[in-house]
Amino acid sequence: MDVAVKFIPTEADNWKVTRAIAAVLHSEDFAPVEVEGRLLNFRVKLNDNPAGGIRNDGTGILTLPTEEIGHKFLSYVSRDPIKIDKRKLKFYKQKRPPQPGLAETLKKTPYINPDIEEARELKLWKLDAKFRVDAVQFGIFYQPKYPSSAKDPLSPRAFSVEWERQYIKDSIAWLRFDYDHKLIRVKLGSELTEQGGYSIVINFASLQKVGVGYDGKPYICFDTLTPPIMEKIQFHRSMTGDKEVDNRKFKQRVGSIHEGHSTVAPYAPHLRIVLYNDPNSDVIGDFVKMCDTAGLAQSMIIHCRDPYQIEALRQGFFGSKRLYELHKALGKFDWPVAFQLESLLRNGLLHTGDLDELLLRIRDLTGNRAKRSSLFLPPRKSYEMLRRVLDKFEFSNPSKTFRCYHITFTPTRTILEGPYASQSNRVIRQYPGFEDHFIRVDFRDEDRLQYRWDREVDGTPFLIERVGTTLKVGFDLAGRRFEFLAYSSSALREHAVWFMNPFYHPEKGRVIDAGLIRDSLGDLRDSEWEEQPDLGDKPYEFTDGVGTISKTLGDRIWKKLCETKRNPVNAIQPSAYQIRFLGYKGVVVVDEQLDKRGDGIHMRLRPSMRKFEAKKDDIQIAPIEIAQAFEQPNTCYLNRPLVMLLEDVGVRRDAFQTLQDAAVADAKTIDDSISHFCNVLSSHRLGSSYRLKEIMGRLQDHYNMELTSNGGKIAIDSPFLQQIRQVAMTDVLRDIKHSARIPVPNSYLLVGVADEGPAYSGEPGYENVYCLGVGEIYACIQKPQDKEPTWLEGNVSISRSPVVHPGDVQRVRAIGKPPEGQLCLFGHLKNVVVMPSVGHRSLASCLGGGDVDGDLFSVICYDSLLPRSLEEPALYEGLPTKDLQRDSSVEDICDFVVEYINSDILGLLSDRLLVIADQSSLGMHDENCIQLAELCSQAVDYPKQGTPPEIEGNQLPRTLIRCKPDWHAAEVVSPRQTDYYESSKALGFLFRSIKLDEPKPVLPENLPPIQALSDPISVALIEKVRLYLGSSAFVEGHSSDLLKIFRRYTDELRYICATHTLSNTPGVRLLEAEVVVGTILAKCSQKRWRTDRMYRMRLHAETLVQDVQRSLLENSEADSMPELIQGLELAWNAWDLSLRHGNEFGANSFGFIALGSIFDCLDKLGHQSAV
Repeated sequence: MDVAVKFIPTEADNWKVTRAIAAVLHSEDFAPVEVEGRLLNFRVKLNDNPAGGIRNDGTGILTLPTEEIGHKFLSYVSRDPIKIDKRKLKFYKQKRPPQPGLAETLKKTPYINPDIEEARELKLWKLDAKFRVDAVQFGIFYQPKYPSSAKDPLSPRAFSVEWERQYIKDSIAWLRFDYDHKLIRVKLGSELTEQGGYSIVINFASLQKVGVGYDGKPYICFDTLTPPIMEKIQFHRSMTGDKEVDNRKFKQRVGSIHEGHSTVAPYAPHLRIVLYNDPNSDVIGDFVKMCDTAGLAQSMIIHCRDPYQIEALRQGFFGSKRLYELHKALGKFDWPVAFQLESLLRNGLLHTGDLDELLLRIRDLTGNRAKRSSLFLPPRKSYEMLRRVLDKFEFSNPSKTFRCYHITFTPTRTILEGPYASQSNRVIRQYPGFEDHFIRVDFRDEDRLQYRWDREVDGTPFLIERVGTTLKVGFDLAGRRFEFLAYSSSALREHAVWFMNPFYHPEKGRVIDAGLIRDSLGDLRDSEWEEQPDLGDKPYEFTDGVGTISKTLGDRIWKKLCETKRNPVNAIQPSAYQIRFLGYKGVVVVDEQLDKRGDGIHMRLRPSMRKFEAKKDDIQIAPIEIAQAFEQPNTCYLNRPLVMLLEDVGVRRDAFQTLQDAAVADAKTIDDSISHFCNVLSSHRLGSSYRLKEIMGRLQDHYNMELTSNGGKIAIDSPFLQQIRQVAMTDVLRDIKHSARIPVPNSYLLVGVADEGPAYSGEPGYENVYCLGVGEIYACIQKPQDKEPTWLEGNVSISRSPVVHPGDVQRVRAIGKPPEGQLCLFGHLKNVVVMPSVGHRSLASCLGGGDVDGDLFSVICYDSLLPRSLEEPALYEGLPTKDLQRDSSVEDICDFVVEYINSDILGLLSDRLLVIADQSSLGMHDENCIQLAELCSQAVDYPKQGTPPEIEGNQLPRTLIRCKPDWHAAEVVSPRQTDYYESSKALGFLFRSIKLDEPKPVLPENLPPIQALSDPISVALIEKVRLYLGSSAFVEGHSSDLLKIFRRYTDELRYICATHTLSNTPGVRLLEAEVVVGTILAKCSQKRWRTDRMYRMRLHAETLVQDVQRSLLENSEADSMPELIQGLELAWNAWDLSLRHGNEFGANSFGFIALGSIFDCLDKLGHQSAV
């Protein structure tokens, strides 16, 4: 309802009137509102004064969400008028209705404090100015000379101008601040005289330092973590008069702003702007003030005055000829060395002048050393440092671990990383000794995050050029030519693919290239398996992605898996495995009926599992690849979408708060005892690479140890253990605060399988088969420490992440123990959730469009979290598979990768859905959320179906209001108050109830070296060790071999800490404790990026730990007494070495590896003695 307002003081602004009206509408007389915790929303719009200026004409419009509230308000103000500056305002109902949709929006959205909008408008007004630019210069900061001695000060850096364009006569350029988007934009080109221009964008988040000063003219030097974003602008385009249409996709992303700039852009990312020197103002002073207004820290601004000016010179480091000669020289080195030298150049650590000085010396030093190892060259000019690195570096033979080289293509750069341990695959395992010919390639934006386009930017032409050309043409690097090989679905979601360098294989007698490998793609004999029909109708098949195996085959698989397990005795044999076999992929579940058939069939697969047709040559005998064994239940956690959805189906906020408070309290007990410490580690799967929980638990249980002494326990706490606990606790609390990752008691995350009963029912001998009914599930839970299994029984909820639709959580009944007197084909299954194979559609398809090919389902038994209302599931019919009507080619695959990267908006869709659900009083039931839910489902299936989400006219539902909920600030550093409102949803309360403290650095204590065997752990272990080592248990010195193992370990650990950071800031390193715990604490705006980096870091660390363990005990399967005693002696010496070098980086974590090896040897020796 619109209400007219008269007699407003002309000096009053919109915010003053809003506050006066809010005092009435937010009083108790107008309570309560529909949504608990929300204030009644309304809008005030004052009419402009015809004379101009900032005054109003004394009138305005008040829009209220409903007629009822409008009449109530008019009645109220007639009795008790609102006054502003002693003037009574007059209100009366407007005859015409409000703007279409405005009243409904006000009804749905939260009230935003006018202080927030007023503060924003004030900043926008202060920043509504621009600076004339005379010249744009791209280059690098470099050190013109180095001190001759350690006592001499370091001279100021200079700026080498590698490319420049003047904007004084023929064109024009302007610099201005964009407060809402947190960036500085330099617009190049005149709309009056030129057809198009360019835009250079510097994000606030990328700024390290900003140098300002006068060098004849005012200048600004931007020292950024990432290169600026560059866009091409079309000035004179057809206009319709509709701003929404006219401002869409009129910019194009580019990698350079000029043909000459394209040569230096990959190497010269820094920007120097020369401003017009306005004699009537202090240009630099005005710029600095605007930086402060925009929220840039003053400590970031460096005032350059004599003698500390940033001198601008033209060194020509990256001229075409100079780069050609350098790349030609680098290509003559062996691949591992050439790759590292290229990385120094391309990653911006050294410029061509530095490398020219080093090349001859590096050639001498590398000489005839082995080829396949990581060579981490330091980013300095010191020849002596290089010599020290090489002197202690061990060029070892390649192990079974696949050490992978990584390349990231950004719009301007090529970033090189590695080699470091990465997951191998079936193709690479076929070519042992040639692993370094395969390389992983990522396509990402300058900040290493996935591409995101603003509405006005058309990214398609750029991706076709940058990504498409790279895929189709390949690239040269360090003397090798690489061509596109293939991608996997999981890698494609990270915008990553595989390339390879063709090589001659002597055993095969031919050159192996990408085409040959692709043609060859695609041990069980064909007589031991068969295909059987799916149950149910498409697209809702009950058995979509699941088959069966006999118990005999399951036993064979488990026996093979146990060969690589450290302690398989207490493990629970899985009932289901995720497999790849020929062209099939999915889950197979143990079916005991197959063992009774007598026809030799041990595996039955289904058409829904068939992803491609295998070659005839492979069908006779082929291996089963086990992707995952589901041997124990996973912990069920809440997450943000699930919390939002459950609240919208009736779950009370208090239920979430109770669980979060318990989780926070549990995390904060980490310092109380070793037991609590181990519980946190196991609950959140931290520290597994270093066996942290196992080692600490053993020290407590077998040796009466505790963190602190209480009189009866031996205290073993240390600064390093304190830091480990602090890192672990921070990681857990961060996930709770920023992801609502809250454990749910007595609830589980289980792989879904189908009830096979209907497949047998009615066959001879199967007349009395028990089958699950619609709305029923079966789950039997048994953890390794459980003596007896637990059957879930009663009302539970079931869901699958990500939840996006109100019907994605269904309430079902867990049947408990199977009934007696009937044949139950799933009664022997453990740690899976069995779903019914009857009804009009599968239960899995109701849950976010899931299936049973390996999807995990949350089964929640916690009564307070069960839905209070029943919601119909979404149809999730999906889009048709893309059909080219012909065989696809490599070019088609490349085109699809480009299209996928350009259309991969799943993260954007999910994020916007949650924001709108928070803003709307309807929550996830809002029509915009329902539309986004359907698009999310299509986006999830995109990599498999090849069809992008259907977005009409490129229009996504917009957020309902400008401000976002406070919980959306997530990990952003110092979020601006003008960007967020206080959410009244459960997520807002959960977010605000946790205060995260920055982890305090544990400073190394320069303690004197520990005397031999004087620490509590050594004292406790010495007697057992002496039984086998005798006097050798008293270590007097360390062998050169052991010292080499230690140095190799610390060198590789430094490499891990330097390689797997989230930051582009030079010098940033992970803590040793972060690697041990297996997390990265740095803040990140995209969770998927951190998850990917953490996975790589954990795999790299786990491989390093295993390498050290093999060095200490050469044969991990050793069971002879002499071998074990030798291993024990080496591990005991390693433990002693870690103590004596305790103040050195890496020593503490090296000690954990040694302790684990000591315990392994003692266990095996004890078993030998008992026998």
